[in-house]
Amino acid sequence: MTFAVRRARQQTARLLLVLLAAGLVVLGVGGTDALSGRLVDDGVRQVAEHAESGTRVATVTALSTGDPAAQDRAVRAAIAKAFAGAPVAVSRMAVSQISLGNPDAVQAIGGEGVTDRGDLIDGAWPARSGEAAVLKAAAEIRGWRIGDRIRLGADASGGVVEVLVVGTWRAKDPTAPAWAGDPAVASGDSDGAAGPVLITDEDMTRLWTTPTATWTIAPVALTADSLSAYRAGLERLSQLPAKVDPESRSSTAVGGSLGDLLDRQTRAVSGARGMMAVPTAIIVALGAIAIAVILTSMAGARRAELRLVRARGTAVTGIAAGAAGEAAAATGAGAVLALIVMLPLASPGLPTIVAAALTVLIAAAAAAVTAARASAPTSGTRSDAGRGIVTALLVPTLIVTALAAFALWQLFAQGGVISEGGAADPVASAAAAVALLAFGLLVPVLAVLVAAAAERAARSGRGIMPVLPLRQIARRAGSVAVAILCMALAAGSATMALGAAPLAAAVDRSEVRAALGLDVRVSVAGQGAVPLTATEAAALPTVTRAAEVLSRDADIGSDTVAFLAADPSAEAIPASDQSAITVGSGSVVPVAITRALAQRLGAVRGTTFSITLRPEGTRLPAQVAAIVPTIAGIGSGPGILADRTAAARAGGLRSNELWLSTSDASAVATEVRTRASSPMRILTAAAVSTAPITGTATILLTIGSAAAALLGLLGFLAAVAADRTRRNEERTALRALGLSAGRQRSARLGEVTGIAVFGLLGGAAAGFAVVALVLPVMWGSGA
Repeated sequence: MTFAVRRARQQTARLLLVLLAAGLVVLGVGGTDALSGRLVDDGVRQVAEHAESGTRVATVTALSTGDPAAQDRAVRAAIAKAFAGAPVAVSRMAVSQISLGNPDAVQAIGGEGVTDRGDLIDGAWPARSGEAAVLKAAAEIRGWRIGDRIRLGADASGGVVEVLVVGTWRAKDPTAPAWAGDPAVASGDSDGAAGPVLITDEDMTRLWTTPTATWTIAPVALTADSLSAYRAGLERLSQLPAKVDPESRSSTAVGGSLGDLLDRQTRAVSGARGMMAVPTAIIVALGAIAIAVILTSMAGARRAELRLVRARGTAVTGIAAGAAGEAAAATGAGAVLALIVMLPLASPGLPTIVAAALTVLIAAAAAAVTAARASAPTSGTRSDAGRGIVTALLVPTLIVTALAAFALWQLFAQGGVISEGGAADPVASAAAAVALLAFGLLVPVLAVLVAAAAERAARSGRGIMPVLPLRQIARRAGSVAVAILCMALAAGSATMALGAAPLAAAVDRSEVRAALGLDVRVSVAGQGAVPLTATEAAALPTVTRAAEVLSRDADIGSDTVAFLAADPSAEAIPASDQSAITVGSGSVVPVAITRALAQRLGAVRGTTFSITLRPEGTRLPAQVAAIVPTIAGIGSGPGILADRTAAARAGGLRSNELWLSTSDASAVATEVRTRASSPMRILTAAAVSTAPITGTATILLTIGSAAAALLGLLGFLAAVAADRTRRNEERTALRALGLSAGRQRSARLGEVTGIAVFGLLGGAAAGFAVVALVLPVMWGSGA
């Protein structure tokens, strides 16, 4: 025990470097893991906050029963059971459309929380039966004032229900999910009915017309880990009508688009988590290399001692076990210290624990192997013979290249890191890291070849200086390769981090364009019409372009695809292809289809087929005029684009969407909302972008590249120092040949500089290749 301690004290500096490297690995992986959890959770919440109101909630709608309170209790109990373990906020609003279709039509509402979601402008909120508060916009439309009486229609006994206007109000946020998409909350008009007119629950029950009650269900604890619980709750919620209204007397139905939001968030989280495997893998790889280099250097420094111990009868297994225990103790201490540092910030997760255990195991294995080799009898092989280049470089390069090829095949086969089940595929997620490692291993191979060629070219000159450093690089494959590899991986990871941010932004812009077309997309449900024409919309402040669009689902045989008929100003496809679909005449409509649909149909330019638009059942004969990678408003999935004029001429359908280009999407969306009288959906970039989630990958790549740079620099310096130690005899021989110490230092400086520069340039090239070829597919844009 005393001997082991004394041996360890003699190598304190190297053991401290091992401890430092292990600590950096655990801090890098652990910090990335802890930060990723917080950033992704924040991103999930931001995506939900900015999403279109209809996608933020699920709804339950039903005709009000004779006992609204009992109905409310039954529905809330069923909702609570469905979302057990996934907390939700539930609010109820009752709406009654009175005298609809007549000039005096009124929309009356009641329910809890209305006064909390509105601001009183004048007067008071209704406090007793017979009182009402009117939305300011509705009051202006009808000329209602405080003190006026509004006839709400007949009651059950044949009498007249009248209410006294006691106040006016406006909604704090007309897009709040609790309003259930009621257009009147912003415009004061719902299909010709002025309102909302807020009345008491007692007056609501007196009305002869049956109110429609809507319960909105909003998640209150959305995190990356809770998404699956909410998805399960939605599945159970679909059974609610059968439980609370088995005979469908109240026409109870479940609606809302919360499932779409959860699906979008889940895919974004899976993609982000898949990308996070990149910095983690690089940190572990560089840490393992740095630790192995330091332990190899330590074994070399102990070579004479280890051979003596072995010559005295100590088994090689005992020597290897002792070295393994020493290395495990040093790396374990570094890992424990790193975990202690991290504890105030976050408890270590599974990736951190796995990285710590893997680091200790790698260190123990490397120490055992290097100690056993160092204790072997002296061989006659020269250190600069260059015969180990195949085993030192080509074999590991080929192995890692094969692994990279498999990971890349998996990645390209499924078009991203997300598997069919919606989770991040571990093999595809490792593609970028393994590809960078494979490219990085090629860098020292190329360096040795280039140095060998340069050495032969330099022999024709005079002097030893140009030849000597090139010969050292060419013939010392093992030590030089490790130094170059460390520098290349550090530079490659930094290049990936620099290239990932603009790539992520470009991917997000592509996804937003696929969802919106332009900057604002206004869609009316069913067969309704948008509240403004393109000409009226173009006159709005900040609007620079407006396009009317017909959007439908289309059946082609047994397939259902997206169909758009747009004005040329929508710029849904390049102008050259747009012209191809506007020159048609007759009954056959020229269309552009996405490449994905063309592959599914086996279609080429000139192919004719029939489209059936839903829900009208209108049939359009179509001919493929262009095949494009993507269509704005559809994306790269199966889709069809036609010219709106040609589609209207053939099918007679009017537009139900309006696409707007503007510098202030929020203001334009608000203006359009104030003119709407029917339910619609208004989408902006903030409502469809998942950048708050996917963007975390670029932040973590940056942090991971910083940790990788430190580990790469540590490995580079350790490899250079170890090589210098092994060449003591060489310095004596060169001095005997007349090469002064100063010239030797110059040669050594040139050699180290060449190694560093080649590593930096090769690593930057490898990182750029990964950014250009691999990362786009990992983000799902290069499939």
